[in-house]
Amino acid sequence: MSQSWSTWPTACHDLYSGSTFSGMQSNGVRSYAVAVTFKYVDMGVPEMCGHFTIRGLTTELPKLTTFFDVQIVGTGNHSFLTKQWDATVDTDRTHWVTSFAAFKPYRNTFDLGDFAYTMNLSDKFIFMRWKERFVVPNYKLSRISGASYDGFYYVCYDRAAASIIGYYYHKDSDHYQCLRLDHVKQSSFPHFEIA
Repeated sequence: MSQSWSTWPTACHDLYSGSTFSGMQSNGVRSYAVAVTFKYVDMGVPEMCGHFTIRGLTTELPKLTTFFDVQIVGTGNHSFLTKQWDATVDTDRTHWVTSFAAFKPYRNTFDLGDFAYTMNLSDKFIFMRWKERFVVPNYKLSRISGASYDGFYYVCYDRAAASIIGYYYHKDSDHYQCLRLDHVKQSSFPHFEIA
């Protein structure tokens, strides 16, 4: 029986359906305001997806929103090795090892054939990959001048700090586009009516 995300102490996590994170994405020269809203989170499955909004990246769409889904490392068949989206073992090593201090315990073993990492509900850090799939609401829009969502993000969520750090990777994009996000506290609760 899988353990549901809802069994996590609420003070320990801020990843839930409807949670929002905001911050910046920077390539070292320019920075852009970013907001991420998780539309669906179920760690019992596990499954996560949401909307990624970036402002000022393109003149064509000053506010660009994409739908993304999540691979949670250490669940299902998701290991630290990406094995898709043009990422090689060297790409994985470069991003995980050099970008995330929390990855340090796994740097010498993550790519060994017998290494098996399992995410636990008590882990302080959750490693993920975010893959943007399409533009919202125009899912048929496949190309946008000045923007790409052909790659993916290497992501580390710090439960204690309620923060997210990510690095975008695509073989033809600027390297080390850094994403830094913090949880936005809700000032109200959802309202439900029973008829």
